[in-house]
Amino acid sequence: MAISVAKVANWLQSVDKARAVVGWWPAQYMPEDERTAYKVQDAFLKKLVPRQGPVAGYKIGLTAPQIWEQTGLRSPAYGPIRKKRVFHEKTSVRADRWTRLGVELEIILTVNADVPAPADTAYDKESIAPYVGDARAGFELIEDRGADYSRLSAFALIMDLGWNGGSLLGKANRNWRDLDLANLDGSISFDGKVVRTGHSGDVMGHCYNSLAWLANKLGEHGKRLRKGMIVSSGSMVACQFVPPGSTAVGKIEGLGEVTLKYDLPR
Repeated sequence: MAISVAKVANWLQSVDKARAVVGWWPAQYMPEDERTAYKVQDAFLKKLVPRQGPVAGYKIGLTAPQIWEQTGLRSPAYGPIRKKRVFHEKTSVRADRWTRLGVELEIILTVNADVPAPADTAYDKESIAPYVGDARAGFELIEDRGADYSRLSAFALIMDLGWNGGSLLGKANRNWRDLDLANLDGSISFDGKVVRTGHSGDVMGHCYNSLAWLANKLGEHGKRLRKGMIVSSGSMVACQFVPPGSTAVGKIEGLGEVTLKYDLPR
């Protein structure tokens, strides 16, 4: 039986307002195909835009071995980043406003011009490169609603905006073009102690490959990357769940760092 896109979006909105734990997705709200999942994403997004702002870019998930191992999923997926959920360099968020907060360490790209829809030839690493205007370190803030990863579905992640709860961007790096973006080490620390490391080349070989995949996928859905949008290209480190009251720091060698304080409510 085909699901009602509107009903699933309404259910998601209720879950979001309640900050409810969703260990696994109810069968009656599970679509039969990926395109329907993205239609639910679009419908849910419309409900959040008045409060969280318009689309400022996109995140790309399920792109690297650490994430594949963690989630059991391998197919890339995208989700929209909302303008009012974009933070810079150092920020704090309150623990009572999240169901379960995770951080993923990513290279975040800025698009320097509108990207035309792919024509006869799909974008690849080389053809998408001219549209990159900036690269910096960043955290994607993950809201997975306490998901049971042993029962996880890619469709569920897609419908729930790719679990994007926000994006924390590092300081602009003037020398980013001098770096080998496919060969950078990164780490996530909690309260000064490194909890996980990773390598940028694990993300589809190069962050430009992620960007090309996104441009092609958006084209399939009648969407485009626009000038000024940010793209969180995929995590080089598996999602790390932040203990309330802790400070998380993400560092990418030569590219920069970000700091997130996860405050307990007063």
